[in-house]
Amino acid sequence: MHDFLQYEFLRNTLLAAMLLGPTCALLGVFVTLRGMAFFSDALAHSALTGVALGYLVQEIFHFQVPLLLVVLLFSFGLATVMAYFFEKTRLRADTIIAFSFTGSVALGVVVISALGKYRLIDGLLFGSIHANSRTDLVLQAVFCTGLVAFLLANVKPYALTILQPELARAQGVNMQRLNYFFAMAIAATVAMGMKMVGALLLSALIVVPPAAAKLVSGNFRGMLVIAPAFGLIAAVAGVTGSNSLGLPTGPTIVLTNVAVLLVCLVLSSLKKSPKVADTPLPN
Repeated sequence: MHDFLQYEFLRNTLLAAMLLGPTCALLGVFVTLRGMAFFSDALAHSALTGVALGYLVQEIFHFQVPLLLVVLLFSFGLATVMAYFFEKTRLRADTIIAFSFTGSVALGVVVISALGKYRLIDGLLFGSIHANSRTDLVLQAVFCTGLVAFLLANVKPYALTILQPELARAQGVNMQRLNYFFAMAIAATVAMGMKMVGALLLSALIVVPPAAAKLVSGNFRGMLVIAPAFGLIAAVAGVTGSNSLGLPTGPTIVLTNVAVLLVCLVLSSLKKSPKVADTPLPN
């Protein structure tokens, strides 16, 4: 570990993983219980298009626009459009997500093809966590602090909309506004986390730790504590393990999360625990 920490890029990698791993897991508790895993996965894949559009803007206007900003704006826009369709159309949520996701990814591939940026695809799909600078870490720390504060400040209304949506409506909780804010939170997480593991694997950081926590916790409060703990453990183990074994870091973090999930599956099968009910996305 001493040798590991003497290299700045490895320290930055570890810090980025320790920031984003538990934060994604905490967000994932609400994502999985609201039945929005497919939504977060679609946004993660669609972020590819945000990067492609950033390069397109740079090519047309010869201006080095920050790619993170373009990804953030694109993810916000796509999340807002999908949330609007959820509220205003009779189409099922999975149908809306499917055509939004496939359409935006197709657009991204076309733009990347037109710009001749094929060499960037690997980094976009699988991440480049070793490329984190100190500025990136500061941005990630600010973002993670803000997202955790937002989630903790709204635990009660979100828990009410998940567990007792009819009671939430009766108490005057503005579910439409909560849904829009939540969609924005997922979009921002996708934009910030894409560099860590890439578009293909990012949703695993959001979905897998809460799924593992659900198997061993048995209640909502337990998931809020255990899921971020699993996210942190997998992030540290994944980064150090990938360095020791010479493996790609992002996929190793994801595989560590999956290993934790499998252990929890075995433990839950040995000791039957109370179930936390799956709750559909509130209307």
